[in-house]
Amino acid sequence: MCGTFSHACPSCPRHRSARAFSLLELLAVVAVVAAITAIAVPVYRGHLATARESALVGAMTTMSLFQEDVKLRTGAYGAGRYDAGAGETTLTDAIGWRPSTPDGTIYVVTADGGAHWTVTATSASGHRVCRVFPARKPCD
Repeated sequence: MCGTFSHACPSCPRHRSARAFSLLELLAVVAVVAAITAIAVPVYRGHLATARESALVGAMTTMSLFQEDVKLRTGAYGAGRYDAGAGETTLTDAIGWRPSTPDGTIYVVTADGGAHWTVTATSASGHRVCRVFPARKPCD
């Protein structure tokens, strides 16, 4: 008796579809969510990588202040390695620098007389950043 009465008939197909989602509608929603996820996850990972690199470069920039102080006092840049996990702090001994947060990053600094110095930082997660100072350029 659908269609002739003014009240909603629960057994009428026209009214039944208004109460639930069809399989096609659910598949469309799943497809939209999958598309958004396919775009968002790589972008998020890219932001994480950029943040990790920025943190390492920030520590290197702080290190450059210590290096310039050492060069003013001794005429040459200091070199060494900082690996708190292995107990190796020759970099701290050479220039007086240590990371502000003990996050497991390993820093290796090489110097060539007095022209420039190179620092390679490897985070605990394996992310590696290398810079040549005082120009702050990425390593070749």
